[in-house]
Amino acid sequence: MKQPDLGKKITELRLAKGLTQAELAQKCHLSLRTIQRIESAEVTPRSYTVKLIFQCLDYQIYDSFGKFTYRLDRLAYRIRTGLGQFYKNVLDLFNLKTHTMRKITILSLPVIATILLFLFIGTESKAQNRDKIIARIATQNTQFSEWFNTGQFDSLGMVYLQNACMIPSNYREIHGRENIKGYYSFLYASGFRFTEITSKAIIITDSILVDRGVWKAGQMTGTYLTQLRLCKDGKWYIENEMSNE
Repeated sequence: MKQPDLGKKITELRLAKGLTQAELAQKCHLSLRTIQRIESAEVTPRSYTVKLIFQCLDYQIYDSFGKFTYRLDRLAYRIRTGLGQFYKNVLDLFNLKTHTMRKITILSLPVIATILLFLFIGTESKAQNRDKIIARIATQNTQFSEWFNTGQFDSLGMVYLQNACMIPSNYREIHGRENIKGYYSFLYASGFRFTEITSKAIIITDSILVDRGVWKAGQMTGTYLTQLRLCKDGKWYIENEMSNE
């Protein structure tokens, strides 16, 4: 063990034993001045002297376990020293009387980094959520065509809110889920069948979704504008709808 670590270690062990420098010197049969000079790192003692001091302090540094203990102690000392210096540096950062702008810049960096991280996570999450909603609307449009073309009007009605409003092409307003089902039943009986329903643009907010697209029925084509609302069950239901041939 080299100085000044040796002197610090001896001082630490001596104090742990509750010994004064004079008492340690008497126990080791050394002079008080020798102990003082070793502890203050003024001299590097001979290996025999070091072994004698450690034996008197019950610290077995030269056997295999002692060497391992020394390494652990040295590591602990370095950690304590490093943490102490880090703590002082942190406290100094908050002292804005000196190097004010530099310290403000350093203190601001973690805050800025945290804000950017949350913005990135939020943007990534919103993008993923939007993709899922668009995929769900595409599936719903496909199911809508299938239900209508097979006369499943009860299933068709369940995509609408109870108080939904619908304005078909060249037709008066239709209010309520049951009346909308009745209109689709009439349309089905007239031989109308969907061949395509495709979204062209979707606008999404927290609870409102607007879907604009086109529909085809044989040689007939048209556009639609649908407003859906997100309900407590996590599903989107049609609240208002317009269609133009």
